[in-house]
Amino acid sequence: MRTEIAQRPPDAEAPERASTLPALVLDSLEMGAVALDRERKVVYANRRIEELLGVEPGALLSLPGNRVFPGADARWLKGAARESRDFHIETGERDLTLRGESVPMRDEDGEFAGSVVIAEAISETEDGEFQKKIDRLVSLGELSAYVAHEIRNPLTGIRTTVQFVASKLKPRDPRREDLDDVIQELDRIEQIITGLLMFARPPQARSQACDLHQVVERTLDLLDLQLRDSKVNVHRELADELPLVIADPDLLQQVLLNLCLNAIQAMPEGGDLTLTTGVRRYRTRRSLVDVSIADTGVGIPKELMEKIFDPFFTTRSMGTGLGLPISVQIVRDAGGVITARNNPGGGATMRVSLPVPAEPPGKPEE
Repeated sequence: MRTEIAQRPPDAEAPERASTLPALVLDSLEMGAVALDRERKVVYANRRIEELLGVEPGALLSLPGNRVFPGADARWLKGAARESRDFHIETGERDLTLRGESVPMRDEDGEFAGSVVIAEAISETEDGEFQKKIDRLVSLGELSAYVAHEIRNPLTGIRTTVQFVASKLKPRDPRREDLDDVIQELDRIEQIITGLLMFARPPQARSQACDLHQVVERTLDLLDLQLRDSKVNVHRELADELPLVIADPDLLQQVLLNLCLNAIQAMPEGGDLTLTTGVRRYRTRRSLVDVSIADTGVGIPKELMEKIFDPFFTTRSMGTGLGLPISVQIVRDAGGVITARNNPGGGATMRVSLPVPAEPPGKPEE
């Protein structure tokens, strides 16, 4: 269903946003929450749904529920259908698809008192550019693979020649230093080419039952020396029990390694790195396993938040800008997503979310 939600000033007679603890809890959710009364009109909308729809605080109050969730019938809005539905919304310059589920509210006597709709964005694009961007990325990947192959061939010849010339010089010849610098720059080009090829043609995943706690521990073992040298303290907040997911453990380790390295580089003076795992369960019986990497660094500038996953975008002089895009591809191939946000107290959090299979998989390979 496709519709437009026009900007609407807050209703002067509508009640102000509640300041009670339940309202504060709902406002802290990363999902949208809308409460409807018996007549299916909005009596409460949390901040997240207002952000998603791009409306001012209080602008949704008193609106009919089917204006917020276009095409929703009375039975679904009242929570009687007990099923998730998708709603395509056009608001301003943004195209948005919300997936929502409605549950009924009962008063102390068990009588119907209204309903609550919980919704999350499953896709969001601006100016209809999403498909165009995907097409550009596909073309960019194909071009990257071609360029990488064409550069790698002559690069091998250049490296061989430089090494041959260096071998003819005396050990203390000052020109050897210059040739060593050339080799170092050739190594950097090789690193960029390797990143290009991985971005253009990611390795084939060997999907299997995967224990994310094992992946987390292996990643931290690899980073142990670097963490100590960088004066970064590691904190683990791991769930007692975590469902297995279907993914390639080696590729997931690469993802966590990229995210942790980015976090370490965001804390040049040292700091705290916190890895948290958990499960999010929905009434639709869909569950996600989350691995969050939080740092106490400089955070992500607001104007750069939408660019950090773009290929070749980097704020580091020696970076290739391919680490995050490659990580996104790996996670997406496993059916998951990577999201980023700034922390209220400083620093940033990157979260990897992977679906829990409907049927429990067998034990992971050791």
